[in-house]
Amino acid sequence: MRFISTLMVAVIVALGVGTAFGAGAGVAVLGASALVKVPAGSLGMSVVPEIWTDYIVENLFKNNEFLLQSVDESQYVIQGKVVHVPQAGAPSKVKRNRTQLPATITRRSDVDVTYALDEFTTDPRFIPDADKVQLSYDKMNSCMTEDMSYLRQVIADSMLYTWRPKYFIKASKTKSSDYTIHGSNLRTGVCVDDFVKAKAVFNKWGIPKEDRYVLLPTEMYNQLCNDVRNATNENLMTAVYNPVNGSLEKLEGFTIIERQTALLASNSTLTQVTGKPYFEWTSGNDLTYTPEDYEDIDAGEKAAATQACAYGLFWQKSMVRRALGETKMFENEGDPTYYGDVYSFLNRMGGRRSRGDAKGVLGLIQEYHAS
Repeated sequence: MRFISTLMVAVIVALGVGTAFGAGAGVAVLGASALVKVPAGSLGMSVVPEIWTDYIVENLFKNNEFLLQSVDESQYVIQGKVVHVPQAGAPSKVKRNRTQLPATITRRSDVDVTYALDEFTTDPRFIPDADKVQLSYDKMNSCMTEDMSYLRQVIADSMLYTWRPKYFIKASKTKSSDYTIHGSNLRTGVCVDDFVKAKAVFNKWGIPKEDRYVLLPTEMYNQLCNDVRNATNENLMTAVYNPVNGSLEKLEGFTIIERQTALLASNSTLTQVTGKPYFEWTSGNDLTYTPEDYEDIDAGEKAAATQACAYGLFWQKSMVRRALGETKMFENEGDPTYYGDVYSFLNRMGGRRSRGDAKGVLGLIQEYHAS
């Protein structure tokens, strides 16, 4: 847009000169305009914050498209920071062949769901001698691609943590040191039977059968692929596994998403829910690592617990929510102490599980074994 605006101004000036002094003079002015150096700090050289913030928003879900498989509550964001969602209470009861009149009058008790968005800020980026460089899309990509990629990673990790489950099933493939992702000793691996269990749990919960997903870290995804490849039932492998690109797309109604990382717990201390085929944290102690801890562990800057167990996430699209708040750019152009420009960015995003009883989201966790 800045280029087009500058070109239009040059053309208009050239036409004016050409009308007054002849076509030759107009052409000369148009040609000379290309040689004029734009002064630092002028409109042509200034950074347009909207371009940068739009760039962040447009690329926010890149390589983390799983976030889109949720209900968007962004329209309920207030002042870019808080989500306020009016939610209907229980419906009126229905009685067959009513015999007692007058019927009991009830009033629906509506509730409001409110939650604050998390704030994500980048470390300030210093660009030296910016008055000699046009900060176009190309320059923005070269300066900010790495920053934006890491911002997206952190936001996606945080959303997974926000959606983390209350209930779990355990990976049931025979324990082996080959399945240990973090920590030491043995872990159980992922197999097809785990998907059968997850489907049964979702069906029992009455969760819609369409739009079901599962996200697995790469290592657990590979365990599943190996189980399918080694299946004695060749029809199973032919039906769900693509040997050309080594991918599994869908199994037992769940669309499979592989990701470099998923979720991690310091231990797999779970207690079976009475009369149910799934588990919950013992004594209610959620052992899931925070996104900050997990990032440090994944980067090798912090050691995971010896008994740490990775876990994946089953969910149905309407059972999890997301909300995107404000995105801001902060700038200090021509900073005399840095001899250049300093920029930083702020983004707010948050989410939640849809149901208060936490059903519709299920963890698939490794189980720790000392030997």
